[in-house]
Amino acid sequence: MKHKSIAVALITALLCMVLGNSIACTTPVIEYTLTISSTEGGSVTTPGEGEYRYCEEQGDRVSLVATPDPGYRFVKWTGDVGTIADINAAVTTMTVNDDYSITANFAKPCRVTISSTEGGSVTTPGEGTFVYGEGEKVKLVATPGPGYQLVNWTGDVGTIANVNAASTTITMNDDYSITANFVRLVIQYDLTVTSTDGGDVTTPGEGTYTYDEGEVVNLVAEADTNYRFVNWTGDVGTVANVHAAITTITMNGDYTITANFFDP
Repeated sequence: MKHKSIAVALITALLCMVLGNSIACTTPVIEYTLTISSTEGGSVTTPGEGEYRYCEEQGDRVSLVATPDPGYRFVKWTGDVGTIADINAAVTTMTVNDDYSITANFAKPCRVTISSTEGGSVTTPGEGTFVYGEGEKVKLVATPGPGYQLVNWTGDVGTIANVNAASTTITMNDDYSITANFVRLVIQYDLTVTSTDGGDVTTPGEGTYTYDEGEVVNLVAEADTNYRFVNWTGDVGTVANVHAAITTITMNGDYTITANFFDP
């Protein structure tokens, strides 16, 4: 009878090794070690931190609970995480069927306050205050309005990949405040100047000239002998005085003007 019990126990143990969880085993055949640790900013409260042993044939599913310290947040589980149900969840489970070592990772939340000057906006992630994990890389996209372009990012820009690029990234290692700076593009317009018989436009001359938007251009018309200046005609909406031979025109568009002379 004694020999029969020993034989049954040996057969049972052998079946456990071959079939795993298909039968209930009361005697551990193989033990696995689960080593649990955490980074700064929290701890693993279930089952705890350290080394834990589990029996292979039991197919142990272990509850995992990571608890962040005040001011920190849980990020994810790393290490031998192949059997963890959800590596991004602070409360999850793990099936132990080998020797494993896992770590609960925590991070300090970092805030970035984003603003922009006139002429555009930050479209990614937007403008305002946003919270990210420490070490997280955040995409930045500054979108200029019509007639504007991004100059640079200013503020806490030490971890911005390229402060001169409209599309770049910032690595969150602390609380930051940044600004996207825009500048108006220089728009240029053409001024075409002609004259009738009896005189010439001496300033700026006759022909086509290019000026920056908003530039004030001097106009001087000189009459030939026995002629007199009459007026400026054409696109004269911004000519200061259309009846004056010496006047100015403000360049807000492409203009064509003519100095008109008369033989009295």
